[in-house]
Amino acid sequence: SWLFHPVWSDVLIQGRSLMKSVNQMCPDITCIYSIGKSYMGLKLCVIEISDNPGKHELGELEFRYVAGMHGNEVLGRELLLNLMEYICQEYKCGNQRIVHLVKETSIHLLPSMNPDGYEMAYKKGSELAGWSLGRYSYEGIDMNHNFADLNTVMWDAIELETDKSKLINHYFPIPEHYTSEDVASETRAVISWMQTIPFVLSANLHGGELVVTYPFDMTKDWAPREHTPTPDESFFRWLATVYASTNHVMSNPD
Repeated sequence: SWLFHPVWSDVLIQGRSLMKSVNQMCPDITCIYSIGKSYMGLKLCVIEISDNPGKHELGELEFRYVAGMHGNEVLGRELLLNLMEYICQEYKCGNQRIVHLVKETSIHLLPSMNPDGYEMAYKKGSELAGWSLGRYSYEGIDMNHNFADLNTVMWDAIELETDKSKLINHYFPIPEHYTSEDVASETRAVISWMQTIPFVLSANLHGGELVVTYPFDMTKDWAPREHTPTPDESFFRWLATVYASTNHVMSNPD
């Protein structure tokens, strides 16, 4: 059943219904799955779009979009719902760009990472809610700052390693203590999702500002404003420029 929770509002049900309708329109290239539940028990539903949905094919790139990390930032959620419908319709129409994407990429879309916050903000209404209502998880956790701080782990490793040539700096495991109560259930679900599927690229859609941010700077603390590029700096800058240049408002110099 798609009515996962008895207190869901009509608008949340409509979102899940749209995912279901896309799956029914394009059953050969879509599947719906859950990566876990929110604090209040709402399922975090993902739709996968691929020529073999539900199967990881060796050599096929896995991509994901996540929206709704801040529950009251709704534009990203609406864009992902629109995107899944668009891909399905254009694939059926034979749009060669879309057909190529579907055949060569496994696309995973999570429209709402924070359905509890979304529900709180929606029930109150945009004209009555404060700017932060629904932004955080039901527990009051800002999931945008809830993932592991690997910068500190990296700098600690650099300081402890006497032979710098032995330091493996392209991967740092998530610290074991990161199962503490300060980590939201939604954050844990996304981390587990990332560990299960080898995504090569992902993006997180927020609302309210015109900015593209990309990982990972290596600044040791917040004070200095030094440029600390990583080996992937040029690639990240290229991706950010591609995104910003195709957004007419962001690319407008005025």
